[in-house]
Amino acid sequence: MVNYLTKSKYLSGLQCLKRLWYEQNHPERATPTSRSQQRIIDQGGEVGRLARERFPEGRLIDARDSVESVEQTQAAISSGIPYIFEASFILNGIWVRCDILEKDSDSWKIIEVKASNNIKEKNKDKYKEEYLHDLAIQKYVLTEVGISISGTQLMHTNKKCVHPDLSNLFVTEDVTDRVDQLMDDVPNNIETFKAILDRDAEPEVLIGRHCNKPHTCPFKDHCWKDVPEHSIFTIPQLYWNKKTELIERDILSIHDVPDGFPLSENQRNYVNMARNNQPEIDNEAIRQKLEELKYPIHFFDFETLNPAIPRFEGLSAYQQFPFQYSCHILQSDGSLTHHEYLHTYATDPRLSLVESLLDHMSDVGSVVVYHASFECQRLKDLAQFFPGHSEALQSIISRLWDQLVIFRNHYKHPGFRGSNSLKYVLPVLMPSLSYEDLKIREGDDAQAVWNEMIQTTNEEEKSDMINDLRAYCEMDTLATVEIHKALLRQVDEL
Repeated sequence: MVNYLTKSKYLSGLQCLKRLWYEQNHPERATPTSRSQQRIIDQGGEVGRLARERFPEGRLIDARDSVESVEQTQAAISSGIPYIFEASFILNGIWVRCDILEKDSDSWKIIEVKASNNIKEKNKDKYKEEYLHDLAIQKYVLTEVGISISGTQLMHTNKKCVHPDLSNLFVTEDVTDRVDQLMDDVPNNIETFKAILDRDAEPEVLIGRHCNKPHTCPFKDHCWKDVPEHSIFTIPQLYWNKKTELIERDILSIHDVPDGFPLSENQRNYVNMARNNQPEIDNEAIRQKLEELKYPIHFFDFETLNPAIPRFEGLSAYQQFPFQYSCHILQSDGSLTHHEYLHTYATDPRLSLVESLLDHMSDVGSVVVYHASFECQRLKDLAQFFPGHSEALQSIISRLWDQLVIFRNHYKHPGFRGSNSLKYVLPVLMPSLSYEDLKIREGDDAQAVWNEMIQTTNEEEKSDMINDLRAYCEMDTLATVEIHKALLRQVDEL
């Protein structure tokens, strides 16, 4: 079997030489693909299929064998096909496939399809480098094998596309000039990457920002296995230039950060707190926040999905919609009830969810959430979609109370490891409660499981997934209930 330098390996090499070497020599060191990651992969495939439908005269090169796929591509070119999907080319051990190759007079255009609304760097008028490098390696190989390329384009999902009219699902942008600026680097990169792949020993590469950029490396868990629990990566808002300086000095533990190392007052306070293993808790501020709550207290959480291809009326590409909620209601006498809704079919869940929510949630009393801006926006969306329920939904919005605020401002603990996430706060305040015993432990995986559940025809599997989804969402709100009780006990003991 030939170990080609594919375009995916080329991009891996740009991210990290060790990642490139591991992919060929030790793929077993990669963290297994999660359900949420697989959903993203599958979604990318579906977006690619819909993109091909925009060119009905095209032909798909479906051979998986490298040599056969090249032969099919050459036959398609010779036959005058105007659009070729998954066109395949080999050059000196490099194998690339093009999403769409479009005939342009005596030349061709390369169109790279991306399942993304955001093809530019955050807050910058600059295309993401990974997308441009993807096109650069394709253009290099095709040019070298004698294919004239007149342009390179990015075809991506359009955030202005609104269901049910998907005619404008895609936007195409010409990036030829930006890709051409990278072309001189391609031969040197190829030479470097081939040399790395020919080595017997893995390259020496320190961990760093590249482990998560442009995407989390599948080998990160392996490379970071010796990073201590209380590490420099938990220091709040520490810039990467300072993290890199510490890494290069072989300083990973927060206990080894030199006293003279430049940190902000907040960062130095965190380091000292972690070293002393002493939390910083402002009980009076917590008491004042808790006194804002009014009974009955609703502890509430949505689970949502944001597919690239809009599914239901009024939704745009990647717009969130809720498919599940959990709500624990605490009365002034201490009694606790639980209500929930989970949509179990492939139909639009929103109206049924809203009706269930308004049936069970009181029109008075606080609504406790964790990270209120997210739930607030979902409720605003639902109020817009269903104006007949707008007043009741606006009432819920007006009563939102964010438990996260306490842990951002008034409760710091080394056990949180620099995070305010519920997954880190809960084990410290309520060690008896844990997500570890659940089949679903993250919101991203809940999205993937719901997506599988509404499509499966296996009733036993569907029942299991329904139970797993209910258990996960219920834990999210039960966690906020128990955190609330723990906070009350703490301030009452003073």
